Amino acid sequence: MTRKFSSISVETTLASTISNSATSMTVATGTGSALMGGVTLAPGNIDTFGIALDVDTQNEEIIYITAVSGDTFTIVRGVSGTSAIAHTAGASVKHVLNSADLNAFEAGLDSGSGGTVSSLLLMGG
Repeated sequence: MTRKFSSISVETTLASTISNSATSMTVATGTGSALMGGVTLAPGNIDTFGIALDVDTQNEEIIYITAVSGDTFTIVRGVSGTSAIAHTAGASVKHVLNSADLNAFEAGLDSGSGGTVSSLLLMGG
């Protein structure tokens, strides 16, 4: 899967409660596009867009969006060491960089250039 990112994504909220087993979620009316921040996901669940629900609370969960239809998203739950839990309507929804993203970045460096994030930082890269 290809990870997608946006520097202009806008935080929103859940439109309705989702259970711990939900595989889709809907955000506040008219905010789906702003959340995606101009990112388009390829069909077939080959791209991911990382978000957090209930940001900066004890209920924070990292989720990957794999498909978009307006304000409704197909999602993969409980990634980056978080657990899939229920979230109530009004919970915050925000695009985030997470540990799995950084681990994938470092793995790419390790396999592609023989370096690591640490060695790049030490070299001033």
